[in-house]
Amino acid sequence: MSNLEKNLKKALKLGEFRLFYQPKLDLTLGKIIGVEALIRWQHEEKGLISPLDFIPIAEKTGLILPIGEWVLRTACKQNKDWQEAGFPPMVMAVNLSARQLYQANLIEMVARILKETGLSPQYLELEITESMMMEVEYVLEIVKKLKQIGVQISLDDFGTGYSSLYYLKEFPFDSMKIDKCFVRNCTEDIKDATIVKTIIAMAHELDIDVIAEGIESKGQLIFLQQNLCNKGQGYLFSKPVPSEEFIRTINEVESIVKRKGISQEENKKKWREEALQSKRQELHDAVRMHQGFIFKFVKQEDKFIHTLCDGDLLYQMDYTPEQIIGSELKDFLPEEAAKQKLQFYQKAWEGEEHIIYEGEINSIHYLATLRPVRKGGQVVEVIGSCIDITKRKS
Repeated sequence: MSNLEKNLKKALKLGEFRLFYQPKLDLTLGKIIGVEALIRWQHEEKGLISPLDFIPIAEKTGLILPIGEWVLRTACKQNKDWQEAGFPPMVMAVNLSARQLYQANLIEMVARILKETGLSPQYLELEITESMMMEVEYVLEIVKKLKQIGVQISLDDFGTGYSSLYYLKEFPFDSMKIDKCFVRNCTEDIKDATIVKTIIAMAHELDIDVIAEGIESKGQLIFLQQNLCNKGQGYLFSKPVPSEEFIRTINEVESIVKRKGISQEENKKKWREEALQSKRQELHDAVRMHQGFIFKFVKQEDKFIHTLCDGDLLYQMDYTPEQIIGSELKDFLPEEAAKQKLQFYQKAWEGEEHIIYEGEINSIHYLATLRPVRKGGQVVEVIGSCIDITKRKS
């Protein structure tokens, strides 16, 4: 047994490990929405030791398991203490090592620590890297079970592995972190800038939050805001600090985005433009796919209100989008026809999948399908599409 291994065991026994905390900020509002817990070793003779100097040997010897459990329990307890002290709830991010991810009792340990500390699982985020996911099927099962508990999962250091896109496709990640090696030169190197822009755009399409790590300059912050990166962390805001300093500097840290970034109004304008462009592209793709028309509706005050409607078939039926959007069925259909379709709308809103029905408008026979769209387990809107089946009826 090496001296370092002996000292690590001693450090764990004597409580020489410390957690430092680095904030994650909403790059639109400038508010702290999360924090990453990072371990340090307070050695009695050598002072503060970086994890780079001891985590590899801890991983190799298996000491990373008790150390990792200590980190998880301490981070969860700290987050719960902050909440009980009256601070706004935030998500605590903890890095999982490869040995931890593959330990047999990981799910039970996470659930037990959450119960012991009283922290709601929605306020815990576990970060894993691509290099840890070589046994895809096994890791996918673990991730799914962690999600069932209610824990958030983040893909760390995105873009540095060889199978990034595959993992995004298969795994239910809540967020992904752009590796700092791309952020570092995003304002100077056109290739890095393009990679960062592409990752952000792809994350938006997949409905995954994207976090830029390693933000160190005003220029990097503005670049990320202009390209609609959701969140960020880095030394521009704060280095990892002890819990007392983290709490003491919250107001100062939350002022940085406002002082050094683009204005909130400009930022919100860019998000609105992005949302509009996304809706247009979504409509274009859907209409092209269905060769008919597509529509969406939501339920507001017990009324089904259409929020989107367009496509060639709609005009063939002598309707325009302006007549449909913002209206209920009864506003543009005969009373009996509206009542019949209302039943299908209700079933879709209640979560029933693959609803199909036929109808006729102005001598055009159509086949309609409805599909509920969920967010956080709840139906938030329904997408419908119609195709012309008049020739089949002839």
